Amino acid sequence: MNNSSNPRTPSIASAFTLMEILVVVAIILVLAAIAFPVYSAIQQKAHKAMATQNMRQLTSALNTWASQNDDTLPDEDAKGSDTWQTAAMPESDKAWYNCLPRLLGMKGVGDYAKTPRDFYTKENLLFLPGAEYPETDKKLVKPLFAIAINTKLQRKASKDEKKAPLKKSMITNPSRTVIFLEQGLPNEKKATAVQSKNDYDGSPKGSAKSMAGRYSGAGVLTFMDGHAETVQVKDTLTETGRFPFPQIDIVWTAKPEDDPNK
Repeated sequence: MNNSSNPRTPSIASAFTLMEILVVVAIILVLAAIAFPVYSAIQQKAHKAMATQNMRQLTSALNTWASQNDDTLPDEDAKGSDTWQTAAMPESDKAWYNCLPRLLGMKGVGDYAKTPRDFYTKENLLFLPGAEYPETDKKLVKPLFAIAINTKLQRKASKDEKKAPLKKSMITNPSRTVIFLEQGLPNEKKATAVQSKNDYDGSPKGSAKSMAGRYSGAGVLTFMDGHAETVQVKDTLTETGRFPFPQIDIVWTAKPEDDPNK
């Protein structure tokens, strides 16, 4: 007798109980919980590799620029506000964010003034995919820098004077002196509690106080001799938000004996 027509024969679909379905769902959730951190770690590693590569290219270009310009480093920014219009002015050609990418055959920031959206793409040497750029059109008002030059290198003799041009030969400990750092953007979480809200403004110049910790609280630094290191941001400042002094492992000023807190 053929039992295929027996109405009491259970179908494949009805063979799964509610408990079995819940077990399958639970397994899927567990696998997702395991996979997400793994994916995040892989993505973070890729972002750090790109940041390191781009910043080392900039450091190499800075050394080349100095050799071609009487040993003088490029300007840390341009006169006036850091807008697209300012970056596009001829007076801004010596700003690091213009002269160094151009030296490498790429666009400087001023070259994006008419097409600012292109600034936030991988075609731009200064763009870091690991940075949290704003999703709104506000980011088009002025360029936001996820990489910054060390602002402690070029210093004023007094409050009323302009920063004097810095010669490469004035940097006495190039293997420990910071030249570029990963810079925090306005909507990114502070890497350490001693950093203030105003530290993360996306400026083209910065220091440990504006350094981003995009890799579990760590960020990339490049040094004057061309090498890069990933350091914990919390280790670059004291518990009161000051630079450690004397300077030993990380030097922010041209000479280690100069106090970066002044």
